[in-house]
Amino acid sequence: MTTSNQDSSAADLKRVLDMIERLRIQRQQNPGKVASRIQSMKRFTQQELNDEACGTYKNLLTGRSRRLPDRQTLMDIANYLDCTGEERNDLLLSAGYVPIPLPLSGRQLDRVLDQARSMLHQLPYPGMIVTDMLDIVGFNEAFCNLFGLSDFNFASNPPNMIDLHFNEDMPIRAASSFDEKSQARWESHGIVGIQTFKSHHPALFVDPKYARFHRMMDKYAELHEFWDREAWTVEQDLNTAKHFLARQPCSAERKPIRYNQLHLAVTYQAYPRIEFFVPADESARQVFAAWGCATDCSFKSWHYV
Repeated sequence: MTTSNQDSSAADLKRVLDMIERLRIQRQQNPGKVASRIQSMKRFTQQELNDEACGTYKNLLTGRSRRLPDRQTLMDIANYLDCTGEERNDLLLSAGYVPIPLPLSGRQLDRVLDQARSMLHQLPYPGMIVTDMLDIVGFNEAFCNLFGLSDFNFASNPPNMIDLHFNEDMPIRAASSFDEKSQARWESHGIVGIQTFKSHHPALFVDPKYARFHRMMDKYAELHEFWDREAWTVEQDLNTAKHFLARQPCSAERKPIRYNQLHLAVTYQAYPRIEFFVPADESARQVFAAWGCATDCSFKSWHYV
């Protein structure tokens, strides 16, 4: 390594360590500013950070190691320090790593949502538009018909996928857990959704913007029950049909069907996106046809750029 490269590497490491120490000291001096629901016993000392997140941290501070921590190690340090999304990106950028894409907002989000609404209008399946916070900001008539929501007055504005899954006052929960097998499938889908949300939102117990999610945790006991449980992977969840007691038009009779829940990306980012539903057995195809929806689907997901 040339002298200039060595100097650059040393400067990068100093910049990263300075930022980590600044964040660590802030947490140590102002522990009350960390809005975690989980009562933390962290002392935010250098030794504790070394033991909990980065096993070479003391060596880095004393100069016995000069190797810049890799990206995952920096994320582990950010988790230990209860960093917000912005602080995580500042830490990654200080080391020259690609930051985590932040959710769209403002006019950019409005343009993407307009695009999503246009796509949803053309979609031949029941579908809804979902944001990174799982808010449902649009849905088509087929979605309301299939899930019995045509006459339902959403209490929250906008409704949220967590409400859709867990709220006992909404028709979806009872119709998705009507026997032992469907109950198990309902639980596994909920667990996968919770674990996915946790992985997409590492600052869940730090940023004030998650206050509404915390209120939902108080409202739905299953969020606590499923919080640390593992079920299937996202891929397994996508490839395994869900159960539902569906009603046909002009009939009070319900019949058990199986459907798959897929997603349609609107941009290069994961959200906002369209969640849509396709039949997975003959009974479902009959119900979809009765509601005027497409009855075949030869793909597992679409991606639109």
